[in-house]
This record gives sequence, C-alpha cells and structure tokens, in this order.
Amino acid sequence: MIQDTGYRIQDKRHRASCIVHHDSKGITLIELVIVMVLIAIVAVVVANALSTGIDAFFTTDNRKEALDQARVAMDRMAKEIRNLPNSAGVIASGSPQLCFSMLDGTNNPVTVNYSYSNPNIRRESPSAACTPGNGQTLATSITSFSFEYIQADGASAATFSSVTTKRIRITAISTVSNEIVELTTEVWPRNLN
Repeated sequence: MIQDTGYRIQDKRHRASCIVHHDSKGITLIELVIVMVLIAIVAVVVANALSTGIDAFFTTDNRKEALDQARVAMDRMAKEIRNLPNSAGVIASGSPQLCFSMLDGTNNPVTVNYSYSNPNIRRESPSAACTPGNGQTLATSITSFSFEYIQADGASAATFSSVTTKRIRITAISTVSNEIVELTTEVWPRNLN
C-alpha cells in the first residue's frame, strides 16, 4: 500500500532536489509589501502625533521662560516703587527709566535706578547721578520696557510729576525663541500725596 504524503516529484531525473510540498503556508512577496506599506502609514501617523506634542512642550517651555524673566523683574520693581517714601524721592523719570531715593533696611538713604538697555532691565544703586551703567541685571530677553506715570484723572504722562502722579504702570515684553509674553502691572506708591 502506498501512502499519499502530499509530496510530488517535479522532475524524475533529480528526485532528491526537486521535491515540493503542496500544502506550504508561506507568505508571498505581495503580502509582505502590503504589510510594509501599512506599517509605514501607521509610523507616519504616530510620528505626526508625537511631533505635535513635542512642539507644544517646547512652545510652553519658551513661554514660561519668557514669563519668568519678566515677572521676577516686575515683582522686584513693584515692591520697591510701592514703598517710595514720598514723591520728592523721585529723582529722574522717563519711559525706560525710573530713579528714586529710598531708605534701605538700616534706614540709610540709597538711590535706586531702574533702566532698560535692550535686551536687559537693570537695577543700579548709583551714588549720585541716575545714569544707566552696569548694575544688577534683573531680566534678559526683554524686547520692550516702559514706565507710564498715571495722573489722578487717569491720563498717562511720560514723566513723573510730584503733584499729579498717583500710580505707575510698568510694561515689559519678553521674547524667547519667538514666544512673546507681555506683562503689565500698576503700582500705587503708598506715600504719594
């Protein structure tokens, strides 16, 4: 009795090398190419989703850095301006500069000069004249900075007036990697008449 094993001899002259199995379950070249195309499509979709997430992370990080730069400087200035001893303490004022005298922690008079020189906001303690120099840098990456002096009637002025100025508006625009953050604060000095 001859048993059918599923093998067939293709060529009788080369019996050993020409035996082929009829029930082979392998994959064809077309199937392999289709799978590779589908994997490529999935990879492109996943890469786009990851790219969007990474871009959002860096945008947020740059905005935070710009915000932090401006906020630290604004907080420091607002605190010292709020505690001006009186309106006579303001020595020089303008859009990018405010110079005033105040008392330090040991009740000694000290002159404080806030100035802007692109791209830095500086705090200086000059001994006499209120000219910008090489003081302590409070913030970098500042693209615009100004002081506005708000009068009692709400109108703004370019310089400080000991008679009519009631509050000071500080505006800083910080730019880090094309991310722009604008901060504005108004300070009501406690001891202005």
